[in-house]
Amino acid sequence: MSSNILHQLGLDEPLVDKGSHKAPVEDPSTVEPEVKAPIVHIEGARFSYGRQTILESVDMQIHNGEFWCFIGPNGEGKTTLIKALLGALRPKRGWVRLRADFARRTRIGFVPQSCDLNPTIPTTIQSFVRQGTAGLPVAESKLKRRVDKSMEVMGIHWIRDRSIWKVSGGQRQRAMVARALVRDPLLMIVDEPTAGLDLAASSGLLKTITELNREHGITVIFVTHDLQMAGRHASHVAIFKNRRIQCGAVADVLTGENLENAFGVPTEVRTGPSGELSVRAQVEPIKDEQ
Repeated sequence: MSSNILHQLGLDEPLVDKGSHKAPVEDPSTVEPEVKAPIVHIEGARFSYGRQTILESVDMQIHNGEFWCFIGPNGEGKTTLIKALLGALRPKRGWVRLRADFARRTRIGFVPQSCDLNPTIPTTIQSFVRQGTAGLPVAESKLKRRVDKSMEVMGIHWIRDRSIWKVSGGQRQRAMVARALVRDPLLMIVDEPTAGLDLAASSGLLKTITELNREHGITVIFVTHDLQMAGRHASHVAIFKNRRIQCGAVADVLTGENLENAFGVPTEVRTGPSGELSVRAQVEPIKDEQ
């Protein structure tokens, strides 16, 4: 993978906190925000479907360049919060605010867990990736360059004319990341992208997403059930359980006590020599019957 992904794509460099630098804005009439301001700010939010409350009292701040892992049992509200961030669901109480430079959500990239296309419709890899440019106020020539370069960065340019349904699962997931990447995202939301992939494909995809975050400042929200992955790669964690979210820096939140409360299994969390966290379930051995 290239050492300068964003340059290859012809995209704007997401700014990190370097003193007086400002973050770019889409609307010239909008006052440029300080980079230190959170890109996502949620306060006192409650999310419901009809009378059923899914999440309540949600307080969260996500800042530029952070790598968040959303973890927790199924059905605890991870998808609900993603919908809110994508603008598909409004809180019944409280608020969700996005920083001015991507409040229109044109610079949010979303990578779903599975391909969201009708398999009966013929779709090539190239046309699939191009769908990511929908609604962008960018010239046609520049859109084409973005599509070509994003496929090249994700290593799928050589299969651009193949059907999205006739490639491997790992290649299909890479196409979905490429579709998000063409939006020049300040924030990339990735929903369990490694689920169902073999070890090589999973490791390669995770390496790519981690590089986009650490080397190029793209903020990542990564939904996962892999607690080891969260301990190794996340800067921040949100644990979803019983309609509440416990969130913050990974060292503060990813603890044995919090994980046991969420999953009901005694869990040990250790810090490695490089600062990474290792998570291990403490399962008592089954005693032989006498």
